[in-house]
Amino acid sequence: MPDDAKPFILIIDDMPDVAGPLAMFLEMKGYEVRQARDGQEALSMARERMPDLAICDVVLPAMMGWELCQRLKAMNAPLPLPVIMLTAKATELDEVRSYEASADDHFTKPPDMNAMLTTIERLLHEAASAKNS
Repeated sequence: MPDDAKPFILIIDDMPDVAGPLAMFLEMKGYEVRQARDGQEALSMARERMPDLAICDVVLPAMMGWELCQRLKAMNAPLPLPVIMLTAKATELDEVRSYEASADDHFTKPPDMNAMLTTIERLLHEAASAKNS
């Protein structure tokens, strides 16, 4: 990726009222953002161009977000692909399941946008450091 290229974030969520505002917020912060409405669309987009980071809803049509998280990470292996799970499921068990699926972080809807931005910046920095080492 050229030094001046914007980091590419893929948001996977079937609810436009969640994905739309998040995408606009991240675009205003300088990121390139694309949206997918389900796991199959996300996998297809990732085959065309692997994102630098993915934000994935847990409950998606046809494929749970936890499975999608694992599949996206496997597609990018051995390089790191940070994945943040974003869900209305607010139980501790759901958060544990996100980490068991290899997610890098877990946010409950609606997310604190500034906290999510801080996490995105940290995860992108860590992934870039791992790629360069």
